[in-house]
Amino acid sequence: MLKVVALAGNPNVGKTTIFNALTGLRQHVGNWPGVTVEKKEGIMEYRGQELLVVDLPGTYSLMANSIDELVARNFLIEGNPDVVVNIVDASNLLRNLFLTMEILETGLERVIVVLNKIDVARKNGVEIDVKEMERLLGVPVIVTNARDGTGIEELKRTIVAMAEGGIKTRPIIPTYEPEIEREIEHVSRALENTPLSARYNLRWLAIKLLSRDSEVIKLVLRHLGKDKMDEILGHIGEVEARYKRPLDLIIASQKYEFIDNLMHRFVIHERAEGTTLNDQLDRVLTHPIWGLLSLALVFYALFKFVFTLGTPMQEFLDNSFASLGTTVGEHIGSETLRGLIVDGVIGGVGSVLSFFPLVFLLFVGMSILEDSGYMARAAVVMERIMRKFGLPGKSFIPMVLAFGCNVPAIMATRTLEDERDRLITMLVNPLVPCSARMVVITFLAGAFFEEHASLVAVGIYFVSIFIALLSALILGKFVIRGEESPFVIELPEYEVPSWKVAIIHSWERSKEFLRKAGTVILVGAIAIWYLSNYPVAMGSGGSYAERIGMALEPITKLMGLDWRAAVSLIFGIIAKENVIATYGVIYGVGEENAALVSLMRTAMTPLQAFVLALITTLYIPCIATIGAIRAEAGSKWAGVATLYNLTLATIIGVLVYHLGTLMGW
Repeated sequence: MLKVVALAGNPNVGKTTIFNALTGLRQHVGNWPGVTVEKKEGIMEYRGQELLVVDLPGTYSLMANSIDELVARNFLIEGNPDVVVNIVDASNLLRNLFLTMEILETGLERVIVVLNKIDVARKNGVEIDVKEMERLLGVPVIVTNARDGTGIEELKRTIVAMAEGGIKTRPIIPTYEPEIEREIEHVSRALENTPLSARYNLRWLAIKLLSRDSEVIKLVLRHLGKDKMDEILGHIGEVEARYKRPLDLIIASQKYEFIDNLMHRFVIHERAEGTTLNDQLDRVLTHPIWGLLSLALVFYALFKFVFTLGTPMQEFLDNSFASLGTTVGEHIGSETLRGLIVDGVIGGVGSVLSFFPLVFLLFVGMSILEDSGYMARAAVVMERIMRKFGLPGKSFIPMVLAFGCNVPAIMATRTLEDERDRLITMLVNPLVPCSARMVVITFLAGAFFEEHASLVAVGIYFVSIFIALLSALILGKFVIRGEESPFVIELPEYEVPSWKVAIIHSWERSKEFLRKAGTVILVGAIAIWYLSNYPVAMGSGGSYAERIGMALEPITKLMGLDWRAAVSLIFGIIAKENVIATYGVIYGVGEENAALVSLMRTAMTPLQAFVLALITTLYIPCIATIGAIRAEAGSKWAGVATLYNLTLATIIGVLVYHLGTLMGW
């Protein structure tokens, strides 16, 4: 059985970079059992040995305030990892060591502290006596810089040695003021003669009870019973009355004091003179006006990068699928089978797969922006705007994730503590264009607005985001009322992104696109082909697809769109990429991009193409997204999201088309 290594740390400490450095490409991304929170696992090889590395969600503590914290805590305590690697940011030790103390307080002994970003700390005038830090903490401390590989070999060697029991540790644990220590001892004794003593560190349980941790209270209640639990909670209330403050705040404050005193023994602060480049950049990138202009320019550059590099690759793949279809078709005698394979499978799936370079490059660009530290600045800039629309500032991160895929973005709302914030963010999230809808946007923008494709694509994105913000304002005022939560975000140091890390990360994200092409989109393409060819072939008005489209055409006509658009939008609910695949199958030229563009240009004006791109972005979320909302918030809110998006898209489609017509577009 593989030894298990858990990676724990705050957000933005370089945990993902170290995970990639340890595991390379041998990774798997799924969900934690029972919750829709991303679970990353990978295999680390070292001198013929293999270990399973689990990348825990980034968290600042091990409280039960969010699902991410709960997942990380449960795995550390219940998962029995053989080694815990705690990654800390050397440039922000006080905050990072809070999680370190929380981990050591659980009673875990096989812990390795990884001191990452030491170069940033030194640039800020901070020197760390690593040997003294290691002696005081009682666990190995390893200095790394995962971007250039510094310390990774030593880290692997230490992990393997510790997993095999070759390294003994004597971890330090925080101590508190005498009165708090007496209360910890008092509660610990109450738990001694229970089954909990065999499974948990009683001191840790006592501290969490004193902090009124909801999950620990439920756990202890099951073993002690309501009367005993009420007695303990009553006693805690008496202590809090004496302090006139909640004990969780007192314990946290005293833990920070303990860490601060400890740091004075191994941290040397030197004065950093002058204004740093970091400060100068932040003055521009977080400025209310220049920051917003910078944000627009950055995203325009992102799409320019995607189009410039991706279009030639997209055309190459498109031509390759066209050639494949022609070659395969020559060897199939049956006209029906040839139509299914060439037009349905190769044509439908090929028309979507040809856009893989664009999707992959979008993920690369997003990864570079994240790793550089820019996205945190973008969050600060957008927070000022989002707050005016009643959307909580913390929601910016799930909104940014939605550019890749709405499903993990909706999962990311679990990090929001307030239920109101979570629901609003979840409901407006599908209005942010994901990579699947980027396929439709880039195709239509490139086909109908050639020279201005990037500008049109960025315009659709900004319109969608504005509509999402406006929807948040409406939902917050009339549907989901409540108080807005404060916005707190860490601004990490700017760093030069690693292309290797960006490519690995982007590959992990874009594999889902390929998986969908081989499953959902394949099934959809075959279904589209069948509906387009039975009971009679397309063109006679008697095919199932034409019947469905004609039935819905009175509605789509209001938006200037014909029955083909109606059919494509229906299949787009399965997967948004199917919108283009449907047109390819309907016209019988699915694998020939140039031919499809030519035919669509004869049947559609640029205004109609713009409306179709906008409607595809705004209408019913894909099945996977609806399922994610249902899993997170229940069937009621999944239904609300579906009905709201459909109504909103219809109204906007009608308005944009008729306004454009009046203006002579």
